[in-house]
Amino acid sequence: MEFTENDREALYQVWMSHKAKRHLTQMDMSKKVGISVVEFSNLLRAKAPLTLGFIAKFCQVLELEPHNVVPSLKFQSGQAPQLVYLQNRIIIDGDIQRVQVEGNQVIIDYCSQVNAVG
Repeated sequence: MEFTENDREALYQVWMSHKAKRHLTQMDMSKKVGISVVEFSNLLRAKAPLTLGFIAKFCQVLELEPHNVVPSLKFQSGQAPQLVYLQNRIIIDGDIQRVQVEGNQVIIDYCSQVNAVG
């Protein structure tokens, strides 16, 4: 999903409002979001593309719902909801034997070596 300048402006306005209310600095916020101060600034000042991950973390820290903040995420009546493609990665402690998909669940069978304690 691509975000617009309206989305960025909305995030910026939310940031300006909430940083004053909560006495937050860019350094505080960037630490809570898990990025550098420079990255945080670049995202809000159109020097880097917005990502759904950043928006989700940003809103989580400020205890806001992304769809209430970002215009592109707001569901407008009469329009179909937009699709968002996400990806999860996991690390398995062993050798994967089989992977199955059942609806929205992924089942991973794997073999792991266990050392006896004794």
